[in-house]
Amino acid sequence: MPMEQNDSIQNETLLCLTAWASRAMIADLNRRLHETGLRVTMEQWRALCHLGDREGLTQNELAALLLQEKTSVSRLLTGMQRRGYVARETHAHDGRCNRLLITDMGRDVLEKGCFLARLTLFAAEAEVSPDELDTCRRVLSRIVHNLRGQPPSQPPQAPQSQDEAAYAPV
Repeated sequence: MPMEQNDSIQNETLLCLTAWASRAMIADLNRRLHETGLRVTMEQWRALCHLGDREGLTQNELAALLLQEKTSVSRLLTGMQRRGYVARETHAHDGRCNRLLITDMGRDVLEKGCFLARLTLFAAEAEVSPDELDTCRRVLSRIVHNLRGQPPSQPPQAPQSQDEAAYAPV
């Protein structure tokens, strides 16, 4: 059901809002990819973006860039290799790992996907000012930085009495 302008979406938590925005943009991009006949998901396309920028990454390096578990990236790459988007080559200095190379077919998918991603971003950013986008990017970047690799923290304990409140650390 489409949301109306007067929905109370602004009262939702940041966790819900970012999840909804992410899902909506991923769904839009996946729809565009599917409608154009590209056999790639947004996650595979993101991997192609990183490999297009830094060909020869190892699987572990790609997993770190994608903020995903190594086993998830292994499954992702297996599907991409089956479709002919990437190739694995034994690392020259470490035979235990592979270098990831983007194929010509992968580059074609990457290029077409970039165009579709720009269309998704254009749609998502409609009626949002450049200043609002800049603020949004800075805030979301800070949130990712705050949470990346950090152990879960305990919520602060509320003081028991007014005396404790006066001496509580700020």
